[in-house]
Amino acid sequence: MARVHHQAAVIPYRIRKERVEVALITTSTGKGWILPKGSVDDGERPRQAAIREAEEEAGLRGVVARKPVGRYHHAKGHNLRRVDVYLMRVTIELEHWLEDKIRRRRWMQIAEAADRLRAELQPFVHRLEARFEH
Repeated sequence: MARVHHQAAVIPYRIRKERVEVALITTSTGKGWILPKGSVDDGERPRQAAIREAEEEAGLRGVVARKPVGRYHHAKGHNLRRVDVYLMRVTIELEHWLEDKIRRRRWMQIAEAADRLRAELQPFVHRLEARFEH
């Protein structure tokens, strides 16, 4: 039986000129774009892990929603991963951060960000857009 690994991801966003933008980071190989995501450590809450990953992988700090915007599952090898996804309104962009030598960060409009992400993440990004429509 496969073990379920608990992970947390964050959708970092900002509002620029009345448009919502999402920050994506490159994979560690630099070949694709992803959201900051990582394992929930023992004794850590998923929200805390999301906050930690945003800073370590993307150099971003901000206000993270108390509850996840959703959750998805995906298999990696023989392991199943359950990922809680949180929204974060970015308030601070660090110039240097833990993984700045291996990852790039880029702000994108929602449609472009969604196109670059795995299919299971796209609805969460579009849900962000719906929150700001009038």
